[in-house]
Amino acid sequence: MNKSLLILFLFFISGNLYAAESMRSCMLLPVTDGVDNKVGFQVFENIENYIKDGTWCTYKSNSELINILGQYSKNLESHLNNKDVLKVVADKTKAGTLIRISLAIGANSSDVRVEVIGENGEDRYFKEQTLLKTNDSLVISQTIKNWLDIYEKTIPYSGRVKGVLGDQFTIDIGKKSQIYNGSEVVIERPTNKRQHPLLKEVIDYQTEKIADARVFDVSDNQAQARVLSYEGNKKLRLEDWVKVRAVESRKAVEQVSFDNKEDLEFGKLGSIGIYLNIGSGSVSQSGTAEKSMDGLLIGGDLEAEIWATRNWWIGLDFGKKLGSYSKDIGTFTDESNSTDNSSLRLKIGYKYLPMGFFYGPQVDVYGGYGNYSYGLNTNTADNFTTFTFSGLLLGTRGSIPIYEGMRMYMLIDFLLTSSYKEKVRIFGADESSSNYRLEFGGQYVYETNITLSAGLQILSNKANFNGTTKEEQFKDTSAKVGAIFTF
Repeated sequence: MNKSLLILFLFFISGNLYAAESMRSCMLLPVTDGVDNKVGFQVFENIENYIKDGTWCTYKSNSELINILGQYSKNLESHLNNKDVLKVVADKTKAGTLIRISLAIGANSSDVRVEVIGENGEDRYFKEQTLLKTNDSLVISQTIKNWLDIYEKTIPYSGRVKGVLGDQFTIDIGKKSQIYNGSEVVIERPTNKRQHPLLKEVIDYQTEKIADARVFDVSDNQAQARVLSYEGNKKLRLEDWVKVRAVESRKAVEQVSFDNKEDLEFGKLGSIGIYLNIGSGSVSQSGTAEKSMDGLLIGGDLEAEIWATRNWWIGLDFGKKLGSYSKDIGTFTDESNSTDNSSLRLKIGYKYLPMGFFYGPQVDVYGGYGNYSYGLNTNTADNFTTFTFSGLLLGTRGSIPIYEGMRMYMLIDFLLTSSYKEKVRIFGADESSSNYRLEFGGQYVYETNITLSAGLQILSNKANFNGTTKEEQFKDTSAKVGAIFTF
């Protein structure tokens, strides 16, 4: 650590570094860009003005501290990653959260990373990262603003109790935070903070309800309220959390005039996954006689997604497998048969983010159309031709981080209305048919826009008949290895 930073640290170490400052009291750290900090400075100015003009955060600025840190631009990023330095900065500015933005400027791209750090220099309340194909500071700034809007929704309280006199108390937010006379609020007390054991990220808070109250006086930056009823025997304390009821929040939003409201525009963003698929496949027929074939199948998959919004997306999956089946059990006129299998899935899905951002767990629910074709060489004596299963697709996919940069995932989908067809009439119309696909595996973020993926996939399609052959089933089990490219 540089001498000046060391002196700064020793000077403030006597202060209370563990004072519980509000998460709605924030400071923006200097922005580094890995080059000459020209873009970083422009982004800093844009975001600083955005925070100052907003209502969710009371901005804490200290020009002297910024100037000291700014003198060490060559190794500033390493200092900003030092928890002890961050604790000093938070203590000096009385900030409950520190917004850390780091940029990696390339020839025609910018790797953008945003973290919101707690006052102890360690707790991480929010993290997002993406690769933009531009060095435009306005585009970078807008991306960061969007993320900060999302983070604001994860703050577990609207304000905090700053003074108590009997059943009356003072709240540290006012009209600028969209609270008004008559607003009903709930007072809660935090009892526990849960962190992800590997990612060291704050997942959620456990609280106990203390009381219900109503605001009776409001200024720009604080409000007075009176308790209506207590939940139990506990009384109010300083630093208790105050939450404005949802209905009151909506009323507040309706009172705000958006004279310069711009139309919402969603950027083009998505991913393309390219995979090698290798495994075993089998076709079996049962009824008056049992017979089956199996063999090695090799192919590839292409999976594309376009995100229309942060939550809604559309997808297209296409797969192709080639191979040859050989006799397993039963009697055949030809003991082998080559096959050309393909799959197609058109999907529309919704992504749910339990923690509010992409870095945490993700759950997708999707529907659409699915088609699976098994292109065997036609041989009516052995009951083989091209068989197709298609219909309305329904499925879900979930993933969870297990270590920084690594995730586990699992998906399952099926044809809700499976339809069976034959190229040449073999069994005729089916009585019923069914399908399912199960996949699970892991993913590793190799680069900002490249994720390596490996998994195991099980695919089954089955048709039932009334004739001498009662059932025909195709089943594939394969390893799936590839990469996902985001754009």
